[in-house]
Amino acid sequence: MEKHSAKSGSFIGRHRWLANLEGHRASFSPRIHQKSPVVPESEEDDDDDVIESMPDVDHDQILADIDVFIDELANVDDKGSSPELPDVIETFAIIIKSKTKKSLARNAGHDMVDEDMFLHESIKRLRKLKNALADFNDDGSSIDMINKLMQQAMVFIEEELRALLLDNSKAHLEPKLKAHPEPKLKAMSSKHFSFKQQERCPVPEPSTDDDYPGFSDEKISRLNIIVTTMISSGYKNECSNVYSMARGNALYEQLKRLDFEKLNAEDVQKLNWDWLESDVCRWIRIIKHCSHFLIPTEQTLGETIFSEDRAIFRSLFKNLVRSLITSLLDYAGAIAMTKRSAERLFKFLDMYEALHGLSESMCISDDSDSGETKEEQCSNDLSTEISSVTERIGEGAVTIFGDLENSIRNDVAKTPVPGGAVHPLTRYVLNYVKYACEYGDTLEQIFQQNAKLNQIPSPEEIDMEKSPLAAQIMSVMSVLDGNLSVKSTLYKDPSLRYIFLMNNGRYILQKVKSSTEIKKLMGDNWCRRRSSEVRQYHKSYQRETWARLLQCITQEGIQINGKVNKQVLKERFKNFNAMFDEIHKTQSSWVVSDEQLLSELRASVSAIVIPAYRSFVGRYKHHFEGGKSMDKYIKYQAEDIEAFIETLFEGNPAASMSRKRF
Repeated sequence: MEKHSAKSGSFIGRHRWLANLEGHRASFSPRIHQKSPVVPESEEDDDDDVIESMPDVDHDQILADIDVFIDELANVDDKGSSPELPDVIETFAIIIKSKTKKSLARNAGHDMVDEDMFLHESIKRLRKLKNALADFNDDGSSIDMINKLMQQAMVFIEEELRALLLDNSKAHLEPKLKAHPEPKLKAMSSKHFSFKQQERCPVPEPSTDDDYPGFSDEKISRLNIIVTTMISSGYKNECSNVYSMARGNALYEQLKRLDFEKLNAEDVQKLNWDWLESDVCRWIRIIKHCSHFLIPTEQTLGETIFSEDRAIFRSLFKNLVRSLITSLLDYAGAIAMTKRSAERLFKFLDMYEALHGLSESMCISDDSDSGETKEEQCSNDLSTEISSVTERIGEGAVTIFGDLENSIRNDVAKTPVPGGAVHPLTRYVLNYVKYACEYGDTLEQIFQQNAKLNQIPSPEEIDMEKSPLAAQIMSVMSVLDGNLSVKSTLYKDPSLRYIFLMNNGRYILQKVKSSTEIKKLMGDNWCRRRSSEVRQYHKSYQRETWARLLQCITQEGIQINGKVNKQVLKERFKNFNAMFDEIHKTQSSWVVSDEQLLSELRASVSAIVIPAYRSFVGRYKHHFEGGKSMDKYIKYQAEDIEAFIETLFEGNPAASMSRKRF
């Protein structure tokens, strides 16, 4: 190769080389090229002016010539001697320095696409050139020059990576966040029990506008190129640090808008439950936002940016969310240690479901290139920690639900409910169970995992297989039945005792039938048995009240020697009137709130009393005709009796019973 007369690295020498590039292409043998000296630091300030004065510099041609030189290095047989670098390397170095200096001086990340692409392509050539020179016994100056160029280019693209990420960190996800109102609470309580039934926190709706809110396709493509270039060039740590810092801050900003900073595990033990409920709702909202939106979107974004290095991103992603998730888990763990009480069950179940969703979202999506199963992808320290806290919340829910039975057993009342009405405890337990069954799948999973239901099945359970939840509900119902049976003994009147049992039994039956979830658990056989029990209470009530009344108008003993004994007949009417007056006075204040049961009860009473009374009066009223005593003994018509029966069980004292005359 002809020697340039001008100083190597000067404008004249470089310009002459560029002008005669085609003619000298064949002389680029590393064995005959003289080595290009490193440009002194004092000359770096002149590089920009030099490049600006070279309008015919073809970047693509320079890159192509570098490729030729690299190929020639690969084909050298004797790699013992240090190769000489062609002048194109010096020009290449000056261009890289100039472009990185200008790019850093400007607003990195804007209108730099062409120059960025040249730098990325240049970095590829520098990496290949360094690898090729490593096979020779180099004195270190050439590789040192390449390392310095590589480092200078990396400083630029590292800053570009940071600028692109920070430019979007505030916009990322922000337009999609919506403030959720505080849940509305509905109180259900009895004298001894109370809990708040609340609407579940809504699941945030993911964005449908684009896959990565705040990041355009162009920026994602540029980020992908930067990340791929840095990692392939040995700058994995620098790339990871910049990405983790920027995206970690972005994630934290998202949670701050959901009052993430107000969650403090240390304060949990100091606050009462009424204060904690709003905190728990906030925690659930944050967890749901993380699992349904923030984490999946962040994961998809990262997998797209790190499309060529997904294994690196998997580790990066887990560490990225670890600090945020850990603080949320600490809060949940503190809640799991609070005092267990019935009204907290549903918040525990909401937390359990939220944690379960979080665990699912933490599983990196299946990648055919990873060779990992779904279970393997979910098996990591953070997922294990999530599972551990989830189990503790689940154990708390099981304990709370189990304590419901103890609470029912310990509800000892000394005063009966007026009128034999449905007991507040019955309403509480059935509403509690009904709401709990809306979490049926969750409770089923929790009970199966804890396996604490090792009870001997009751006779009504022997003929059917029951799930753990169904067995638990059966047990609660059985304990409630026992409690109600004890409470029924507080009524001195046997008839009222059966009204009380009938009211409560009917309420339980109707609640079960009206709930698809409970009915499915209890089964048709249980419903039939419960209906049979209610009918039996009904019959027992009729026997205690109305069968005794009908004994007053029996025909037995009225006739003596074929003749009606009027004195006996008068006593029968007199006893009937007195007993009916007392029944009406007493039982008008009793309560049957179920409309269907009330109608059935009145109809059944009328069906057995009215025909018997009408028959008795019709048979014996002529013995009083023409006498003044008829109104005195035959006090009511059959229609009067029927009308009075229709006023029973309304919870009101009996009104004056007007006397009807024939």
